[in-house]
Amino acid sequence: MLDNNLSIAKKLYKNKKHIFMSTLIAMLMGLLYTFIIKPTYTSTAFVYPSSLATYGQESQAEQLLQFLESDEIQLYLIAKLSLAKHYKIDTTKDNYLQKLKDILSTKIVIAKTKYESIEIKASDFNADTAKLFVTEIIDGVNWLIEKEHKEKYGETVRNSLIYLEHKKHLVDSTQNLLNELNKKYEYLNIGIQLNDAFKNQYKMQSGGNNNSLSDFINMSEQLKGIENDNKGKSLSELVTSINNYSLQYGKLTVYFDDQVKGWTQANDDYQKNLFEYNRKINFVAVASVPQKPIQPSWPKRWVVVPISGLVFFILSCIYFLYIDNIKQAYAKITE
Repeated sequence: MLDNNLSIAKKLYKNKKHIFMSTLIAMLMGLLYTFIIKPTYTSTAFVYPSSLATYGQESQAEQLLQFLESDEIQLYLIAKLSLAKHYKIDTTKDNYLQKLKDILSTKIVIAKTKYESIEIKASDFNADTAKLFVTEIIDGVNWLIEKEHKEKYGETVRNSLIYLEHKKHLVDSTQNLLNELNKKYEYLNIGIQLNDAFKNQYKMQSGGNNNSLSDFINMSEQLKGIENDNKGKSLSELVTSINNYSLQYGKLTVYFDDQVKGWTQANDDYQKNLFEYNRKINFVAVASVPQKPIQPSWPKRWVVVPISGLVFFILSCIYFLYIDNIKQAYAKITE
C-alpha cells in the first residue's frame, strides 16, 4: 500500500510542471469567465400569511406557499412583466409558454422557513427586474387570494340577496293584504286611532281633577275626527265592527311584524356579506421588503477561480497518472 502511494506521488511529482500549468490556466480561465458571463442579480423578501382562513390541517404558511407556487402566479408574472419580450421568446411557437415557465422555475425560489415565514428569491440579469419579480409575486398572490375570496363571498352575497328579496316579497304581499282589508272593511284602518283615543280617555278618567279643560276638548275633537273619517259611523258601531274582524286583522298584523323583523335581519346579513365582499384585504404581510441588489449574486470570483483550479488540478493528476500507466503497460508489451 505504501509502495503504491509512493509510486503515485513520484509520478505526480515528475509531472508537477504540467499539473501546475494546467491548474494555473484553469484558474485564469475561471477568472476570465467571471468577466465575460452576464452577471445575475438576486432580490429577496420574507413574507407572512395574513387574514387567511385555515382549512383542514394545513397551516396558513402552507396555504400561502401553495398560492405562491401555483401556475396562476407564473401566468400573472408572464403577462404583467412581458417576460416573452424580456427573455426574447418567440410567442408564435406553441411551446413558448412552457419555455417561459421553465425559465421562471430557474429564476424564482420560494421556500418555507423555520419561523413559519416564506422566503421569496428571484434572480435576473437585470437588477431592477430581480426586485420587480419579488414585488410582483407579492402583488400577484394578493390578487389571486382576493379573487378566490371574492368568488367565495360573491356566492354568499348572491344567496343572501335572493333571501332578502324573498323576505321583501313577503312583507310587500302582507302589506298589500292589510291594505285590501282596510279598504274593504273601512273600519279597520282606525283601529290604532281608537286604541290611542281609549288610552287617552282612560288616563283622563283616572286622572281625577288634574285634567285641564284643553285635555277634554282635545279628546272630544279626536273622537269626532274618527267619526267623520269613517262616514259618520258612531263609535259604538266602529267598535262592534272592529271586534267582529279583530282576530283576523290581529293575526295578519302580527305576521306582518314578524316578516318586517325577518326582512330587517336579512338586510343586515346582506349588508355584512356585501361589506366583506368589497373589503380590501392584504393577505400577505411583508416582513422584509425586496431591495434592488447592488452586487451580483453570480458569478463570485472567490468561488469560481478556486473551484476551477481545484477541478483542473484533480483532472490533471488523473490524466498524468493514466498516461504513465499506459506508458508502463506499452513498455512491458514491447520488451
